Amino acid sequence: MILVGRYASPFVRRVGVVLHTLGTPFEHKGLSTATDLAAIKGYNPIARVPALMLDNGENLMESAAILDAILDMTPAQKLCPNTGAERRHILQHCAIMCSGLDKAIQYIYEPRRRPPEKVHQPVLEGLAEQITASLTMLESLAAKNTFKGGTQANLADLTVAVGWFFLHKSMPQIADASKFAHLVALSARCENLPAFQACKLEG
Repeated sequence: MILVGRYASPFVRRVGVVLHTLGTPFEHKGLSTATDLAAIKGYNPIARVPALMLDNGENLMESAAILDAILDMTPAQKLCPNTGAERRHILQHCAIMCSGLDKAIQYIYEPRRRPPEKVHQPVLEGLAEQITASLTMLESLAAKNTFKGGTQANLADLTVAVGWFFLHKSMPQIADASKFAHLVALSARCENLPAFQACKLEG
């Protein structure tokens, strides 16, 4: 397998963390959407990361679809059940974090890709509200001991921990550690795991 994209992307990193957690061998090509678009298009014509090339040459895109395929190909995996309420809850918790991350990427790109006079502050404020809503929902869940983390981590734990690390690093004014203590604790339980250490952010 070949995982394409930099671990600076939380979507790429969560795929890498899952692959390492499962012990699935893969090659990592840390291509950047800023400098390596032509190379990325060789794996995904839409030029988005992550992309995953399977050993048979099939190319997969979008982190949720990639992870679904990886888990399906790993029958003994314990990160997410194949059916039932627990699976539904895990996937919903992943969706909450990924929704916040989607908005965070927009928040980061909005001022970078427009001249200053074209940046619309109400758009940024709306995105910040959505990111905060995502984190508030997850903090409430974490306060109820929903996310075990550490060696007991499931797919949601891994996703939320990866997402929090990215958000706190890139926008600490929104992902304020003093307001989300349980997410900080989850991150601490996960970031020292071998799978996380193997997928450190570049730069």
